[in-house]
Amino acid sequence: MKHNYLTLLGLAALLPGGVQAQSESAADAEPIPLYDVELVVFKNIKAPSSREYILPVSSPGKPEKMLDLSSTKSVVAARELGYKILSDAEFRLLDIVNRLVESPRYETLLHVAWRQPGVELEQALPVWLRGGRIYGNEYTSIDSQMELLESIPRVASEEPGADKNFEFDEQTLEAMELQLLEQQALRTHQGLYEFEGKITITLSRYLHAYTDLVFRRPRLSVDTVSSNAPQDQYLAAYVADTRILNNHRLQEHRRMRSKNLHYLDNPEFGMLILITPYKTMDEAATTEPETAPAASE
Repeated sequence: MKHNYLTLLGLAALLPGGVQAQSESAADAEPIPLYDVELVVFKNIKAPSSREYILPVSSPGKPEKMLDLSSTKSVVAARELGYKILSDAEFRLLDIVNRLVESPRYETLLHVAWRQPGVELEQALPVWLRGGRIYGNEYTSIDSQMELLESIPRVASEEPGADKNFEFDEQTLEAMELQLLEQQALRTHQGLYEFEGKITITLSRYLHAYTDLVFRRPRLSVDTVSSNAPQDQYLAAYVADTRILNNHRLQEHRRMRSKNLHYLDNPEFGMLILITPYKTMDEAATTEPETAPAASE
């Protein structure tokens, strides 16, 4: 080991400038680029509200290292890794949000922006998002019964080409729902957000977005405006469905283009993503002014 160390010192002495040349080379390396990421999440008010069974899925798991936008401690810790929450004055999508607010079809769940380094997936921090209404303890998530659901026998679909063991037996599910509600009386939670999950923005050769999000909605919605006797009778027959929250999941990997507005969605909710390269005042003074973001799906 001593011999190898002396050999390395000898090689360094032969280099022009010695070890200093190596240090200068490291100092001249390109800085890590920074990007402003802005998200707008909204739900589709016109989504079907009838009683339906969907394939149960669990909520996303929280990673050990992340930027939790709802935690001051997490936000402060993320600053050391180059992540910074942006103020409302730095938003670029306010006009779009205003149109969503005015539309009778949509309701905004979250509008947030942050600045982050462009790094590989292994170094990037997932960003934990929450928004929308908070469901109280009278509601329960399908998450609490995922182990039971996995043990329920499924029936083969009669449709040609359908996957075997895909559909749950409806009677078994109804029995499970009643059991779930009975157990819920013995449990409490800190509130279930209508929208929750994580997004990770990375840079390798291109920008990428990895999403794992859920929108929670009661299996059967109650229309208090048009309440009537037939509806009340129907709801009484399926009371469990009004208090169990299904997870409508959006799990996707999408390649991004900077300065382009990207749209991700499922029937229940959608997300707009705008990623813009951040430039210092000196860099901005030597470049052309920015144009409005182009739409991209």
